[in-house]
Order: sequence, then structure tokens, then C-alpha cells
Amino acid sequence: MSNTRAVAPEAAAVLHLTDLMVSGEITALHANADGSWTVTSAHGATVTLTGTAQVVAYVDRATTSTGPQALAPARVALPARPPASADEEDSCGCVPGTAGSAPVEYGPDLMQARAILRLLAKEFAISSHALSTAYDEAAQAAVVRIQTSHGLYALHIPAIGRQYVVYRNGGRDGVINARRVPATTDTTVTLLTGAYLRDRGAL
Repeated sequence: MSNTRAVAPEAAAVLHLTDLMVSGEITALHANADGSWTVTSAHGATVTLTGTAQVVAYVDRATTSTGPQALAPARVALPARPPASADEEDSCGCVPGTAGSAPVEYGPDLMQARAILRLLAKEFAISSHALSTAYDEAAQAAVVRIQTSHGLYALHIPAIGRQYVVYRNGGRDGVINARRVPATTDTTVTLLTGAYLRDRGAL
């Protein structure tokens, strides 16, 4: 008769977090009185995991998404509900008139949006008056807005590992053939976005 016992999902999740601590992908792990865990990645991003599902999602990001880079401080706050499918976005695509105050974890997203904006202006000679960046509170995403004769296009900066989605006049228009992984440069995203707009006669 085997002495092996089934491990409860909660215990298994904690063991996986401990493994990440041992491997150096996270540098601090603290159990809170309410049963949640506060975790700090090697990149300096701190997040509170409030349940087994969030722990499993966090571990999955580190081990099967894009490796330790998945825990970099860009969109590190895990969703309170199950994530959408790989090519589906949870946002409405609406961009507020003003950028507003973005949460600190969206800082890297806004930095990338600004880099893409500068490259769009340079590579496609788009007027600076037609370009802007903003934090879309409803979509919880940084966006690059391009005003064209065909309407307002908005490129959403996705969470790590997700595909870049383009909205037009507030509605989802399509995707560009790129995901937010370390191998995808801002230049690549810019060129694909410009090609996407040209295909639609917007540039």
C-alpha cells in the first residue's frame, strides 16, 4: 500500500511559490493573517495574492508564460476574475479624453505606449497632433491613439504574453500579429501597427 497522499490544491500552490523563492524568481514571500500572500518578484514588483486561483495564475506566469520576465513590473496585478481567452480583451476600447492618473503598475505600459508613439511619428510621418497616449481606466490599459480620416484608432498595450489589440472608434477592430513578450520590440509593434493602418487605408 502506497504512503503517497494527495496534496491539497492550497498546499500545492504554496509549494510552488516556495519553489519560485528557491529559484530566485521571487525574493520575498509573506503569509498574511487573512490567508493571502504578499509576493515580491526579482524585478521588484510586489503583489498580494488573495486566493489559490491567483497563486496558481502567478506561478503559471513565472513558469509557463514568458519565464521570470512574466513577473516584471508591467501589469503585475492579477485579475480578480478568470482571464479572457488569448485573443480576447476585456475592455470596451473607449479612451477617455484625458489620461487621468494611472496606477503605478501601469508605468511601464505607458512608457511603451510613448515609445511606440514616437516611432509612429518617425517611421510613418504621422503628425504629433494626430497621436496621443492615455491610460484607459475602463479598459485598464495604456493606449496609443491615432486620429485618422477613418476615425480614431487605439492600440492597447496588453499584459505580458497577450496579443496587441486595435480598437476603432471605441469598438474592437482587430489584432496585430504580435504578442507582448521580450522578443517583440517596440519597433516591431510600431511597424506592424503602421502596416495594419495602411491595410485599412487609414495612413
